[in-house]
Amino acid sequence: MNIMVFGASSSIGASVAESFSPGNNLFLTGRNASGLKTAARRCMRAGASDVVEMVWDLGKGPGGLEKEAAGWRPDIVVNAASASSRLRDGNIAAEDLEKIVAVDLTAPLDVIRAVISDRCGGPIGIVYISSFLSVVPGPDRAIYGALKRIHEKVLLGLAASHPEVRLMIVRISKRISSGAESREAEDLGAAVVEGYQRGKKTMYHGVSGRFGMFLFYVQPVFFTLGVKLKRLIC
Repeated sequence: MNIMVFGASSSIGASVAESFSPGNNLFLTGRNASGLKTAARRCMRAGASDVVEMVWDLGKGPGGLEKEAAGWRPDIVVNAASASSRLRDGNIAAEDLEKIVAVDLTAPLDVIRAVISDRCGGPIGIVYISSFLSVVPGPDRAIYGALKRIHEKVLLGLAASHPEVRLMIVRISKRISSGAESREAEDLGAAVVEGYQRGKKTMYHGVSGRFGMFLFYVQPVFFTLGVKLKRLIC
């Protein structure tokens, strides 16, 4: 199969790409050239048949990536790209918002729509790496959560109007280290592939996140205090 991964130069993107590698062709795209090369090496070590790299910043829009992606005809598109995953609301400047929206929302969706159109009704899988903050508000993470929530809604709409699209949304509900080849990211990558193979439509990764959701719905005050206490401890 041909598998395309957005955000492949990140820890999460590289680990998901690596887990999908055995026997498959990978198209990796990300904004960090050295991180992309590291991800490509990991994929080849894991048994990928071939790896194509394309350095591209989605903050500049879909650009040439849209044409390359459609021409490559991926069977699965994995979107792990995000410019706001580690930013709190107070860290996001107004002048940066346009680029963040492009990375987290508009550019990858433009590419995905082009890929769906090019396949002319042929089956395609979409794996979106989201967050439990898309369904549960978190202190100081309203912008990040809203972008994830909107992205999910648009993908669900695409899947509903295109029966050939197989969508899986992955809501991460635990902290994943940003370090290269972190154990947390590797575990996530393996879980994503297993979930996709089992035909899941939505999956959560992280017991702590599911418990946090329970606390939020039972008692919002407890959830907020718990998050603030964790920040103080960590």
